[in-house]
Amino acid sequence: MRTAAHLISVLLALVLIGCTSTTTAPLTPTVVTPPTPTPPGDTSLDIAAEIAANYTRWNEAGIRDYRFALMVGCYCPMNAMMPITVEVRDGAVVTLTDANGVVVALDDPGAGFFMKYTTIDGIYAELTSARFGEADKLTITFDPSYPVPATISADFIEMAVDDELYVGISEFTVVSE
Repeated sequence: MRTAAHLISVLLALVLIGCTSTTTAPLTPTVVTPPTPTPPGDTSLDIAAEIAANYTRWNEAGIRDYRFALMVGCYCPMNAMMPITVEVRDGAVVTLTDANGVVVALDDPGAGFFMKYTTIDGIYAELTSARFGEADKLTITFDPSYPVPATISADFIEMAVDDELYVGISEFTVVSE
């Protein structure tokens, strides 16, 4: 009983202290705005200029017959086919050969996803498309000998899963008749 009376006394004292506040003005909440982080330098204009400059060099070179190894990495079923050896004549794909040496038909449904990367003109068309222009993260390297992209790494939605794309172009060779 004594403990209950002691507890009631403490609670009553706390209530009375709370009721005798010396503050007469209402409390106003303080709004704290976090500082806006300074974004790193926007490199999208640099990348766009580099793509345009290399595409101009590509067109000026007039290369129409060539071969290269194409690697497309994504969350896609055709990854086992990679790399694909692509042969282009007069600007059009003439043969595709998968990693096992099997010729892939140009109308193969499995080839549908990577066909847009099977010519250098097609790759530049993709790089200048709205899809790549809106990517959250885009990194491109170019072949030191030819105005050809060597690697393309795109993350279209940085916080999403399974939307990344990697395109690698290697062993680029000009084919003469």
